[in-house]
Amino acid sequence: MSGPASSLRRGLTEDRAILTGGLIIWALFMGLLATKGVNGFRPVGVIANLILYLSALLFAVVVVIAARLWRHRPDRPLAFLGQLFTTDDLGVRLARGAPMLIALAVFMPAFSAMKGAIPLFNAYVWDDSWIALDRALHGADAWRLLQPIVGYPIVSSALSILYHLWILLIYAGGIWFCFFVDDRKLRARFLISYFACWTLIGVVMATALASVGPCFLAPMLGDSRFEEQMAYLRHANTHFPIMVLQVQDQLAAWHQAGNEGLGRGISAMPSMHVSLAFLFFLAMRHVSRRAGLFFGTFFVAILIGSVHLAYHYAVDGYVSIAVTGLLWVLAGQFVRRSAAAGQRSPAMA
Repeated sequence: MSGPASSLRRGLTEDRAILTGGLIIWALFMGLLATKGVNGFRPVGVIANLILYLSALLFAVVVVIAARLWRHRPDRPLAFLGQLFTTDDLGVRLARGAPMLIALAVFMPAFSAMKGAIPLFNAYVWDDSWIALDRALHGADAWRLLQPIVGYPIVSSALSILYHLWILLIYAGGIWFCFFVDDRKLRARFLISYFACWTLIGVVMATALASVGPCFLAPMLGDSRFEEQMAYLRHANTHFPIMVLQVQDQLAAWHQAGNEGLGRGISAMPSMHVSLAFLFFLAMRHVSRRAGLFFGTFFVAILIGSVHLAYHYAVDGYVSIAVTGLLWVLAGQFVRRSAAAGQRSPAMA
């Protein structure tokens, strides 16, 4: 059985294409930000992000260790744990996934820097178009169509909580795919799609199609068309906590103060909340039927919440679904062709 050192080398080799692609994207982000006089490398952000990932990893490892101890009930627990980390499966997993963990920790602050710099590359001029498209597709603002179904304070509060729990997809979900997915093809397909979604949807399209979304129309653009929706959410907050309101106010304040850090940028089209929730649904269907059902339900809740909680127009989510689905298909083709090429190479040698 391979030890941690050889597993680390194996992880670097297996993930070389993804790691190289991530490094190239990171370098492009740094270069683009430099053209605007912005230093995109933020060590504090990287360290903070790494701490979040490591916290999620620590929790996962504690759960795994507890489960192993309960299952095996060894006579010498300390010796059992030592073997678990040095020569057994857990140590191999941790070493093999470490390079990807570092890549994720470095990548996300760079993404946040790019998202915060959207106004340096393009003005927020697309909201009128997305509002008009929403109304053309639905006959009215999409939030009004949802209001008879979800427009109750307790439902709004529940959707708000789920919208905040979405952050677990980044950290707990990232840890799971880094270290605990045994299907290497599924893991590679997910990680390729993951980096591609953040880059294409979260940066390229978000910059080209820059918009702020309903909740930021008034504070950022002086447009009061969605004040009725915001008034409902504020009223609902007097009955049950609508957690997103405080976050929305803080994001607007950060933007106006020019304080752009990890998770502080503003963009509506397309929605990364919807994109990432949909990506997890696409991936988890291949893990089990129950996992697919759970993440499919969570995805629908995020899609509805993105509109009801005034972060997004409905078309933001539709575009995210279409592009995420396309990237998932392309990533699958790339993984299959890479696997086929790898199988042919030894035979040709």
